[in-house]
Amino acid sequence: MGIRIALNMKGRIRELQEIERILSFLEGELRVRHSTIDEALSRVADKSGQPFRDWLYGLVQDIRAGSEQDSPLEYNSHIDLYNMWKKSLDNLHAVTCLSYKDLEQLQDVGKALGYLDIESQQMNLRRELEMVHAHVLSLDKDLGVRMKNAVVVCLLGGIMTVIALL
Repeated sequence: MGIRIALNMKGRIRELQEIERILSFLEGELRVRHSTIDEALSRVADKSGQPFRDWLYGLVQDIRAGSEQDSPLEYNSHIDLYNMWKKSLDNLHAVTCLSYKDLEQLQDVGKALGYLDIESQQMNLRRELEMVHAHVLSLDKDLGVRMKNAVVVCLLGGIMTVIALL
């Protein structure tokens, strides 16, 4: 159990680094190509690994399905896009090691998308990217110690359980 907890810690950092990369690509798509949000997410999904590729493609499908149902004025609602983003994060949580705190931070990314002008979206994405990067650095700083502690605590718990049963 301790080894599994330690591996989940390491997996969480790898996944946060992938999220950081995705946000960087997304910001670049919006800045350089001036893509619509569904086109940008689709291109970023092409460059992403699993399970993030499926997550982004699912979000693109939701956005495109929403744009076909509503009139263009209703579809451009920031609230609809934010709700789609939040819903997609629930699906992402089921297949990753990301914590609820990580997902709350990613919800803020959804607030920045599809709102106001391109420059505002880029500025907000850049800010969120910096926050994710700082979070990764803080988690990675003492990862070895935390992994060792998880293994040792679980090992000691197992030893205590055996002693108690004897």
